[in-house]
Amino acid sequence: MNWHLFVLKIGYFIAVVNSAVIPDSEDVKDQGLYTDTDHVTILTVKNFEKKVYGQPQAIIVQFYNSYCGHCRAFAPKFKSLALEIESWKNIVKLAVIDCSVEENNAICRDYEVMAYPSLRYLHERYVKGNGNVGEKISAIDTAENLKIEIIKKIQHEQRIGRLRMSQPLNIAAYATIDAVLSNVPVNTMYTFLMFESENSTLGSELTLDVNDYKNVSVVRVYNDSELAKQFGINNVGLVAVKRNHETLKFGISDTNPTVQNLLKSLNAYLLNNRYVFPIRNTDFNDFSNHNNNDNTHSKQDLDAVYYSDLEKTIKTSLHTEITRHKILTGEPLGVLEDYIDVLITAFPFKHNNLKVFLTQLNASLKSKNQWTGAEIYDLVKALENSMAVYSSDLDYVGCKGSQPQYRGYTCGLWTLFHTLTVNSYQKEENLGPKVLKTMLGYVKHFFGCTECSEHFQAMAEKNRLLDVQGNDKAILWLWIAHNEVNLRLAGDVTEDPQHPKIQFPSAKNCPECRLARGAWNLKAVFQYLTRMYDGSYIQMGRTARSADTTNSPFSNLDIGMLSLL
Repeated sequence: MNWHLFVLKIGYFIAVVNSAVIPDSEDVKDQGLYTDTDHVTILTVKNFEKKVYGQPQAIIVQFYNSYCGHCRAFAPKFKSLALEIESWKNIVKLAVIDCSVEENNAICRDYEVMAYPSLRYLHERYVKGNGNVGEKISAIDTAENLKIEIIKKIQHEQRIGRLRMSQPLNIAAYATIDAVLSNVPVNTMYTFLMFESENSTLGSELTLDVNDYKNVSVVRVYNDSELAKQFGINNVGLVAVKRNHETLKFGISDTNPTVQNLLKSLNAYLLNNRYVFPIRNTDFNDFSNHNNNDNTHSKQDLDAVYYSDLEKTIKTSLHTEITRHKILTGEPLGVLEDYIDVLITAFPFKHNNLKVFLTQLNASLKSKNQWTGAEIYDLVKALENSMAVYSSDLDYVGCKGSQPQYRGYTCGLWTLFHTLTVNSYQKEENLGPKVLKTMLGYVKHFFGCTECSEHFQAMAEKNRLLDVQGNDKAILWLWIAHNEVNLRLAGDVTEDPQHPKIQFPSAKNCPECRLARGAWNLKAVFQYLTRMYDGSYIQMGRTARSADTTNSPFSNLDIGMLSLL
């Protein structure tokens, strides 16, 4: 059998963790995937209540996780939308909060955020209270479609009496100009009639785009109304009306006119009439790559495993991933207990305190059949405060990305489970398959990227993860799966350009791992994996040691049984 052609599908697991501490000031210039130049309000635990509750405008909050690949792919779209609707800020604002930041975790838990990214609509004068977690909005695939959803939401809000600060977005049939002008504010100098069908959002978007234009109104009119007939309009049309009833019909040559072209015509008309436009603070920055600092990652031996990576991953999982649940009971609580059990049994501890900490945590968790996320967080913190659990200056080393938005936690999670499978090899029978089952449960219930979790679960079912038998098979199952992810995500927006996705291990680092025509030498691969992730080879410092060669137990592996994978 050609094992190099053996294919698995696995969910996308690429991202970064940014668990920086929030500074003392209420506002921050950047956090996670966004900066203050992205035309969004950056929310933190310190400014959330002030920025969200009791505001005169509606707010759409994106709850996201900076190491979630889907969130990272969605971020440029959200920034694009924020730039496009900057002029709507008197009516609706866009805001973001990074749930991977430990201090923000309680807010995300209170808002019952279990999927990332999650969009919540909070109407104006929103109040804090139990059950007040906003109204869910789908994270649409494009900025344009999300903008349409927001327009429809504003229309609905106006129908139930909210967002009165905005010009009406409803459409009506008018017979005369006088009928139109009687429905606009008395100080209106220029009225623009937007003729369209009821389902069109052109007029509503145009209205919102000019909502800060003083003494200017946009009125939506049915394109089959009596007034439309008077202007010879039967599709889409724009007519300017001065207070003295002087009118100008704009020529609409496009079959499918855009708001951008309509706005250009409107602005040209006002400019010709010496209209004074509002001053806007719109910075047309390159929103697709706001973090261009040359944070070149020192060239570590990326095929080495660093203890700091493993510790930081465990800490992040306990501080922000697991504790985002409002309530843990039943299967999720059982998975958490299995996760701690596997760590206690298979993790290559370099000092005793981490094992003592996990053992005490495990005993406490098993004392009750239901916990809140807040209780678990308090328990974790209390135990950490009672002993020195982690190494000092905890940070990613081998998993450090070239920029903060790359690699980090998800790289660490892969590394952790590879390490657990390898260090299960010489231990009790079928501990490796238990590690895989625990990984599946963890990803299902706790991993912060919803789309990634769904992919992983589908892959596990299709490729019979639960049927894997033997510690050696578990090591190879995870290696094959991880390589398939690398193949699929090569060149993806989530890929670190300084650390491109390759088939691991590389031919350079392990030439003996490849046979003729690129096929894998499984015996050499197994030897490489068991050496790399073995506890005795894990690096405590930041300088990689040269790898020794060791005898491989792979010759005892029944290769034919790999078909179970």
